[in-house]
Amino acid sequence: MKSFLLFDDYEKMSAAAAERIVSAIRENPRAVLVLATGHSPLLAYRMAAERILREKLDLSGVTFVKLDEWTGLSREDGATCEVFLKKEFLGPLGVGEENFLHFDPEAKDPAAECCRVAGAYAALPDPDLVILGIGRNGHLGLNEPGAALSLSAHPASLEKTTLGHEMLRHASGAVSGGMTLGVGELFRGKTLLLLADGEGKEKGLLYLRNDLLDTACPVSLLKLHPGLEVFVNKKSFGL
Repeated sequence: MKSFLLFDDYEKMSAAAAERIVSAIRENPRAVLVLATGHSPLLAYRMAAERILREKLDLSGVTFVKLDEWTGLSREDGATCEVFLKKEFLGPLGVGEENFLHFDPEAKDPAAECCRVAGAYAALPDPDLVILGIGRNGHLGLNEPGAALSLSAHPASLEKTTLGHEMLRHASGAVSGGMTLGVGELFRGKTLLLLADGEGKEKGLLYLRNDLLDTACPVSLLKLHPGLEVFVNKKSFGL
């Protein structure tokens, strides 16, 4: 593990994460960034977008990759990862389709859609930065706990805990599953930035701090990556 940093609050953690995002783009005009969704990276995206616009960074050569997506929802549903990223980060930056690799939540054949994304992802340079969060059940993206994990993009059956995700509270449709990059694809990242914030994620954080690896807690596998950076909001965990 490259670093395990504790921050006094969500704002300070987010500011540090925003700096990582901006630095990756500033240092490599053709950077590839993999983006998680949800509360943990939300403020970091807003802060990063503000800085990118203020510094007038050129994004024409940057590729953004959506980490995962729910299936069963329309593209316009506010609960999708698609809408989240376009509203909170990519939209304000004017990022177009040509610079955005993403799963289609309306895909009629999720397996074929995952194959399409996997192929396009394989053709990209290794990501400069992969932004991740901790699931309440220890999932990584939508790589759910199980006896085995997939290396490449795949459709995911979701546990009840995941179906209770805060993003889905106001979904207009019923989620039938998910699509996600696989663990092997995430490990292509030069730096994996894991943001730990929010209640109910103590199991994942515990596994990051002990010496155990367990596919029943997929986030524990991140310890194998030499470029892992973990940013923790101390207030969320009583540290």
